[in-house]
Formats: sequence, structure tokens, C-alpha cells
Amino acid sequence: MAVSVKDVAAAAAVSVGTVSNVLNRPDKVAPSTVARVQAAIEQLGFVRNDAARQLRAGRSRSIGLI
Repeated sequence: MAVSVKDVAAAAAVSVGTVSNVLNRPDKVAPSTVARVQAAIEQLGFVRNDAARQLRAGRSRSIGLI
């Protein structure tokens, strides 16, 4: 089964929101917390799912040609 943001949050003992901030806005998170979350990401082998991210956002930033 794929590793989720919830799994990373549990392993790093932080909230899902903190993991999201580390991934998207690391400047808003304390350096020690960033290091802890990044260590959990590496340990668990978390890989971002860009397709799911695009579906959730409702845009793909892709251009189609005909």
C-alpha cells in the first residue's frame, strides 16, 4: 500500500497540516520540524502523487494540442 501524508505525519509526530506545510511552504515551519518530517518521508519512502494533486486542485497545468 502507498504511504500517505497521514502516515508521514504519524511517523514524525506532527499534524497532516504540518506535513503539507513542509512540502509546500517549508519557510513557514521550524527547521527542526522540517528535518523531522523529511526524515520520516525518507524512512517511509513517501512519493508525492502529482496526478492526485492535479485532480484535487481541478487543474493540470497541461496544454493539449489538436
